[in-house]
Amino acid sequence: MRAVNQVTVRRSAVAVLAVTIGLVAALTGCGSRPKSTAGGGAAGSPSASATATAAVTTPAGTPGPTGTATASGGGPASGIGRPVTPARPKSTGTPKQPASFDPARDITDLITQTSGLRLAKPVGGIRHGELTVTIRNAGPNPLWHLTMIIEVPASMTADGGDWAGCTRLAQTKAGFPAGSKCDKGYLAAGQSLVLHFRMKSPASMDAADSRESRWLVDAWSGDGREMMYRDGGPDDNRRIFMVYRA
Repeated sequence: MRAVNQVTVRRSAVAVLAVTIGLVAALTGCGSRPKSTAGGGAAGSPSASATATAAVTTPAGTPGPTGTATASGGGPASGIGRPVTPARPKSTGTPKQPASFDPARDITDLITQTSGLRLAKPVGGIRHGELTVTIRNAGPNPLWHLTMIIEVPASMTADGGDWAGCTRLAQTKAGFPAGSKCDKGYLAAGQSLVLHFRMKSPASMDAADSRESRWLVDAWSGDGREMMYRDGGPDDNRRIFMVYRA
């Protein structure tokens, strides 16, 4: 009987010892730090990069596959967003003439300036040149039909530039200069309009200029037809100029 008891006591002691070793091993495993799974780092040291990246969601995009927010256009969101191109303002065009506008009463003051018609040396027997005209509306009112006439030597013909809105530059009667009438439309008070009228003439006609003609440009406020309205200072509407040949 004593022998059986001794065997039983020994088995109990072994079992207790095994349980104790198991508990110690379990506790030791729970407190140990796992090795880093990222390459390049030493065991037990912090990982060079986080194993998980928190997803960031911005109003301008959605999380990408690595948690980086992407802009709606497909590129990374910078936190500032893509620059927004401002919308171009719509052109309002020429203001509509008010129903109560009376050019005979709501007068304007036009001022005309020019440095003359300048012709270059002949090329292939033809001279090319330009007449630059500046017209300023000194106010106090705008005008809807800036009307002007140009008179130049009879041999001149248009050669490009700002002839839009003008009649054909031509001589209408023998002994008279070549002339053209233009309607240049709206000109606000305080604004200026610079016009470049290019012309050409055969060099053989240099001496054919009429001695009775005066080369001039004259501007006024009209109605788009034949009406000519009063100007606040008509003395500077017309300019007589010279023709210069190189």
